[in-house]
Amino acid sequence: MIKAVFIDIDETLTNSQREITKETRDEIKRCVEKGIKIILASGRSRKEAMDFQEQIGTSPYIISSNGASCYDAIKAKEIYNESLKKEVVKELLEYSKRNRYKLKLNYKDKLVLNEASFPDEKDKVKTIEELEKIIEEEDIVQCVVADSDIEKMKKFKMFLEENFYDIKIVNESKKLKNPELKPSKSYYCDIASANVSKGRAVLAVCKYLNLEKEEIVTIGDGENDVSMFETTPNSVAMGNALESIKKQAKYLTATNDENGVAEVLKKL
Repeated sequence: MIKAVFIDIDETLTNSQREITKETRDEIKRCVEKGIKIILASGRSRKEAMDFQEQIGTSPYIISSNGASCYDAIKAKEIYNESLKKEVVKELLEYSKRNRYKLKLNYKDKLVLNEASFPDEKDKVKTIEELEKIIEEEDIVQCVVADSDIEKMKKFKMFLEENFYDIKIVNESKKLKNPELKPSKSYYCDIASANVSKGRAVLAVCKYLNLEKEEIVTIGDGENDVSMFETTPNSVAMGNALESIKKQAKYLTATNDENGVAEVLKKL
């Protein structure tokens, strides 16, 4: 019997218009009413993931920052946390400042950045001095480095590979892996501790909720979702995932524009 479903947000739960369809919302509500936990597992910050959770009524357990943080929103309790070393974050901030990259820092339920990309981010912009203070005082679980120039992002990836061993890119723009895809307005790399993965976070939440691997389903579309697929025999790749990702899952559903998540939930 399935007791919980772990679902990625972007390009899995949301369609290409970044919306969650009524059909998907209805299926989530039906599952929750039947006692099946619907748990978001996202590369986004905790605050962003919680906004989705509150908006669509999923269960109050949040996996955010690509698995660097697991949180019980009802008890306001940290289930699991893996932060970056302060000296590493300071170096990433300095490199971003020197080479004019956009940088986001995730900690607790906060998201701060050095430059806004969208109007709703302007209230999160901090000065370099403020960011330095936050790094000193808080446990940063994820950094997101972004730029509109794909060649600059390739240089950033080389910088990481040549200078760090205890951090990794846990998620990145698909075009950085597959040049054949269409260009985007911006490209990004999500950076976390080398120990971080969504799969490890799923296992932490399962332990917290006393769930067996056979009692859960994982659904995703990206490379950062493969570690989730490895936690259960009930793994599902989206139809819009790359072929290499589809091969890692046990099952395949429709695309995010064809209510792929809703189709899985209906079968429960």
